[in-house]
Amino acid sequence: MTRKTKENNKKRNTKDEMTLDLDKEIIIGIKTLPEKTAPNKSKKKKKTIEKNEYNKKSKEKNYNTKSKTKTKSKVKPKNNQFKTTKKNTQKNKKQNNNEQEIEFELNLGIEDENIKKKNFKKKKTTKQQELAKKKRKAVFRIVKYTTLVAILIGGGIYFLLSPYFNVTEINVLGNEKIPKEEIISLSGITLNENTFKIQGNQVQQNIKQNAYIEKVSVKRKLPNAIEISVQERKPTFMLSFANAYVYLNNQGYMLEISKTELNVPTITGFLTKEEDLHEGNRLCSEDLVRLGQALQIMKSAESNGISNLITKINIENKQDYLLELKSEKKTVHIGDSSNLSTKMLYIISILNENKGIEGEIFVNTDLNSKGAVFRKKI
Repeated sequence: MTRKTKENNKKRNTKDEMTLDLDKEIIIGIKTLPEKTAPNKSKKKKKTIEKNEYNKKSKEKNYNTKSKTKTKSKVKPKNNQFKTTKKNTQKNKKQNNNEQEIEFELNLGIEDENIKKKNFKKKKTTKQQELAKKKRKAVFRIVKYTTLVAILIGGGIYFLLSPYFNVTEINVLGNEKIPKEEIISLSGITLNENTFKIQGNQVQQNIKQNAYIEKVSVKRKLPNAIEISVQERKPTFMLSFANAYVYLNNQGYMLEISKTELNVPTITGFLTKEEDLHEGNRLCSEDLVRLGQALQIMKSAESNGISNLITKINIENKQDYLLELKSEKKTVHIGDSSNLSTKMLYIISILNENKGIEGEIFVNTDLNSKGAVFRKKI
């Protein structure tokens, strides 16, 4: 019996050792579980770790004492032994799991604090980053819009310079004296030329080379027409010069030199030099003043209905202008341009009284005391 009892005790001891080894392995496995610790350990974490280690040691001691008492006690059935070991392992697992959860939550709290600190630091840096981003976005927008504008401008220029806008028609308005062909040739515009290459100012200057042209306007009639409007000067006087006549307008511009005589008064006694008598030139300043007074005389004669009788005006003496009435065979000493309305009335009365009689009319005297005087030619 002693042998059998010894063998049974041995078997029981081996089984207990096996169970203890399994429990130890479980406990060791729990010890070696990976701990999620934050990079910066706080004091709370250290305290919890020390408490957990102290609890584990106390549990191991209790467990060892229980296992020793079990070996000394009577032999129990195998099923009960296995159940107790299972219960103990489950309890230990639950406790260890609870402890790990507590540690994990603490670690999470530490990590949250660290993350908050990092985020707070990041927020300080993100302001600069946001400014940099805004600058980049602004630069990107500027580049984008400039490229778009450049593309649009380039496309527009290419379209405007296409043959679609080539000139196929030139119209001239307001011309009377100068023919259309001459104005077009002066303008320098050619057919099949792009309308946007034509410079209006240059065209105006070219056309104004003709002395008859006073004003010019150039308009584009898209897509392929040009309209030229002109205002011409009209000759109102002539200068007698070397068997020819120089046509003058009211502003003293020399419009043309021709041998044909116009039905306008001829200006004599002018001071402008012969070498300055060219188309496009003007009379000298002194002649321009005298021409202005001659214009006043003509307006007064026109209002009194005798302007068509005046054939010549001598402007040599600005205190005594001479009018020649060729059809009436008379000359009139009209004086200056003062009291023209009364002077014209005297001239009309003398003309009516002395029709067909050659002579001179003097209205350059004191009209209030002497009145107009007529002298017959002897």
